[in-house]
Formats: sequence, structure tokens, C-alpha cells
Amino acid sequence: MEQENTESLTVLCPSGLVEPDFFQAVGRIVSRYGLTTYLSTSQNLRLLEVRQEDREAIMEELAAVGARFKGHVKFPFPRVCVSRPHCRLGTFDTFGLSKKITQYFNGFEQIKPKLKIAISGCTVACSGPLTTDIGIVGTRKGLEVYVGGKLGAYPKVGRRIARGASEDQVLAIIEALVTYHYRKTKTKQRLAKYLDEPDFPYPDAV
Repeated sequence: MEQENTESLTVLCPSGLVEPDFFQAVGRIVSRYGLTTYLSTSQNLRLLEVRQEDREAIMEELAAVGARFKGHVKFPFPRVCVSRPHCRLGTFDTFGLSKKITQYFNGFEQIKPKLKIAISGCTVACSGPLTTDIGIVGTRKGLEVYVGGKLGAYPKVGRRIARGASEDQVLAIIEALVTYHYRKTKTKQRLAKYLDEPDFPYPDAV
């Protein structure tokens, strides 16, 4: 007997936050269609073993409770830790900054795939900001910004390009970096590839 042709469907969960209606809808769908659920390291939900003929119906039902899907949102949702007030080590509201970034770049067209953003409320860096294209770390003296980190076969710790920054300064830095990435690459490339380019906007570590 041939194995049934199935695929996965990635449902985006901004900042890893979900509403009760979403949970209930996912539960109904998983039960009805016999799916497997997987929580990804990007704080998204993947539905596995989705049959092609069921995909559109599943997406419609989830869209009715506000779900958005991979490929339908251009600017990446940041990966965050819980921080203040849910963690005693947190120095600022990571969910608030994530929302601010998402709103600021809503409809932003100068963005290409393969960019990732992570936000951590303290230097423990639970969300992995030092190994992400653009990482934001909270400290008692303000925000630090790292660029060019990545995991994979050849992991790399990002370069710190800002210290003691405000949230507005972080937004300006992100805009400069994603605009540069958009201009430089024609394929899916991580920012680490461009750190040593002569025109990179932040050539020096701080």
C-alpha cells in the first residue's frame, strides 16, 4: 500500500502567545483530521500529517480565530523570552517590544526570507539572541543589539553593535539592517555572510 501524501502547516504564534479560542480550534482540528502537533523553536505551531485535500479547510477554520500562516506574513515575528513581570531576571517588557516591532514593520516591503529576530529580557539570553540574525538583549543600562549570529553546521555568535540603546534606537537599527539585507542578497542568506562586507552599516563591535 502506498503511503498517503501529507504535508505540514505552520501556524504563526507572535511572541509565542496564543488565545483560548485558538487552542480550542486547534484541538478540534487535530482530533477531526488525526493530526500531530509540534511546537517549533521559532515559537510557532506546526500541524503534521496534513492531507492536501484538507489543507484549505483547516486554514479557513484557523483563520476564523485570527491565525496567520508561514508564507503569508513577510516580516518575521520575533522570538522572545517571557521576561518582566513573569521572570525575576527580566529587565523590560519583551512582549511589548515584540509587538512594537511587529506594528512598526507592518506592511514593510523591503524584507527577504531567512532573517530572524530574537529578544531576551536579560543577559541569560534564553531566546537565543546571540545566535540569531538580529538579537536584542535587555540590561540594567538599556538594550544591547547583536547582529550576524546563527546556528546550524557552522554556528556563530553575533557581533554586538549597540549598547544602552532605547527601543526607538533599536527600531532604527533593525530597519537599517533589514534594508541592507534586502539590497545585498538575491537568495536566502543569513546576515552573518555580510558582516565583513566593506559597506556593512555596523562594521565595528562595541
